[in-house]
Amino acid sequence: MADGSCRNPIKSGPSASPMVFAGKHNLERGVALLTVLLVTALMTVLILAMTWQRQLELRRTANLVESDQALLLTLGLEGWAGKILQRDVNGSDNLGEIWATGLPPTPVEGGTISGNIQDLQGRFNINNLIYGDQASQNRARLQLGRMLEMCGANPLTVGAVSDWLDADSDLSPYGGGAEDREYLIRQPPYRAGNRPMTSPTEMLLVDGISGANYDCLADSIATLPEATSLNINTASPLVIASLVDNMTLEQAQEVVKERPENGYAQVQDFLNLQAFAGTGLLPDGLVLFSNYFLVTARADFGNTEVTMYSVMLRNGTKVEVKSRSIGTF
Repeated sequence: MADGSCRNPIKSGPSASPMVFAGKHNLERGVALLTVLLVTALMTVLILAMTWQRQLELRRTANLVESDQALLLTLGLEGWAGKILQRDVNGSDNLGEIWATGLPPTPVEGGTISGNIQDLQGRFNINNLIYGDQASQNRARLQLGRMLEMCGANPLTVGAVSDWLDADSDLSPYGGGAEDREYLIRQPPYRAGNRPMTSPTEMLLVDGISGANYDCLADSIATLPEATSLNINTASPLVIASLVDNMTLEQAQEVVKERPENGYAQVQDFLNLQAFAGTGLLPDGLVLFSNYFLVTARADFGNTEVTMYSVMLRNGTKVEVKSRSIGTF
């Protein structure tokens, strides 16, 4: 006779519950999904980085192309200015001539161009302090001293300017001098130029010249590579006022206002003005013509703007570029 235990056998071994298998399967699916999400996110970041880099390279290339194109346009304007100066060889230069009219903003394919020509011999040549004979240097020193005073600086600062230009390390015998020891204690330290200036902005490095002083002087000074005379037909009010003692800037502005549209026929006409009566002003260093000009050429092309300053020397019908600078003169 069979026993009841044969009808209800007892199972042995580990449990095989369906819930355990379901949980393990869900965990594996979750890990797989998370892996897919992480890979997708990583690929998205990589694609975005590659796209951004590509766009950056394209923009950089476009900027280089636009800059080159803008520079070529300014060089074209420089050539245009040279042709105008070549044709203007009538022996007199004044603000009524075609070179002084300039080129207003003019559309070109992809942008605009503009430019003008200024007479650099209507300005005071800083390098006249060391160029020319002693009489010319003395005259230049007095003139610069007056300009500095009218611009709020100590007139003795002309000594520091002279020391910046000369080749020695001796302080100016006229007072107000400054050599290396004045500049080496600054932060950052630097030395005196000890050579002629190549840019008017060098005045900002000279002891005693503030930013406000320079702003006042900027449009009335030049740094030409040789001794030059002053063209009274184009001289600015500040330069005219500096020719003699005790002339105010307002009086010089009146002189400029009354200047003939086509300039003076001869230097003596200028000396005969009531404003100079009793001043003892002599014709030394005063002329009616110029050889040095500043050409300012501007070009806007795409997203790029370029301003180029060219110092040009006209010798008869020959015009040559003496220097170029981008962004500042």
